[in-house]
Amino acid sequence: MLGIASTSAQEQGFNLIVVGDTQPQTEEQFERLEREVVPNIEQIIEEYREASNLPIAVLITGDVVWDNMAFLPRLKELFESLDVEFITVIGNHDHNRDVEGSESLKEQAYEDVFGARYKHFMLGNTHFILLDNILYQSYENYSIELDKEQRKWLRGVAKDIAKNERVAICMHAPVYNFREGKILPYARHIMHLFRGNELHFITGHRHRHATVELGKKSIEHSVAQVCGNLWFAPLCTDGTPPGVLCIEERNNVWQWHFRTFDNKQSKLIVWREGEVKEHKEYIVVKVIGWDSKHSVEWSENGVPMGAMEQITILDPDYVYYVENEADYSDIIMQRLRRSAAPHSHYFRCKRTTPHSKVVISTTDRFGREYECEVR
Repeated sequence: MLGIASTSAQEQGFNLIVVGDTQPQTEEQFERLEREVVPNIEQIIEEYREASNLPIAVLITGDVVWDNMAFLPRLKELFESLDVEFITVIGNHDHNRDVEGSESLKEQAYEDVFGARYKHFMLGNTHFILLDNILYQSYENYSIELDKEQRKWLRGVAKDIAKNERVAICMHAPVYNFREGKILPYARHIMHLFRGNELHFITGHRHRHATVELGKKSIEHSVAQVCGNLWFAPLCTDGTPPGVLCIEERNNVWQWHFRTFDNKQSKLIVWREGEVKEHKEYIVVKVIGWDSKHSVEWSENGVPMGAMEQITILDPDYVYYVENEADYSDIIMQRLRRSAAPHSHYFRCKRTTPHSKVVISTTDRFGREYECEVR
């Protein structure tokens, strides 16, 4: 459940369900989108409707489809059937790779269905700005940047937004280069334009979950792929299970959390001693939706033991699936292996007494608490 209180008629804000990279390529994948993803989103929408009269919207973070332009109108119809505001941004796989000529021609199929690649609108008390940060030449040749046309348009928009107002920039690819640990230059330009504003970037593309503090008032929400990894693995490469990011604005304050589709799924996934090869003497836990404002602590036989030790590893469940259960062509298997990367939402602790009772607890930046018991 969402765990939010009912709202009064006077309360302002919204409920936003952020869906990472839907990306169906085949008829089977589109049917799975209908069967496995949309009903879960519908359930979240119904919970919001029961708790609040506030507007509800669904945002897809690009790669709406996987180079199958025929699915664009079908996907729009599918999500519009949810009867809420439906928003998309364009991703690299939403460019028509089969069209020769300029980038604008390759974008035409997307724009014919979803409209302009960049736009500005209000939702609650937040200025939402949709941008296209894919400079596309071909399927294997594209860069992450804003074109001159959008830069000029964005400067005009920024002039009309007061510095005490919140801005959300929605694009496909992240503005933070996770491999190199730095903010991309064009993103610094955007941050400069909106200096003084509370600024949120909402992105996808990486098929992993991350919340990154970019500056004192700037943050990026990089949303994991909604279906696992590329429809071929039951979880993303960082171990994030299928789910969505829920952002809630209440009286001009934002909160968010990652909502898994499996309601039985805990925020804490635990491996006992011996189950994680490189850490056999330790209990290892994964915190779904973790960011740097989470605390992760443990107790043993009722005695507080303090913070758990943070580690960076490949997700054990993802690795096990790829090496022991996945059965695809060599090309797909190579892609699944190649896309795995270490992540830092893992923590470990070592019991002082064998078979002792261990309780692991985490508190997120908004004070929500989750715990699990390990024996």
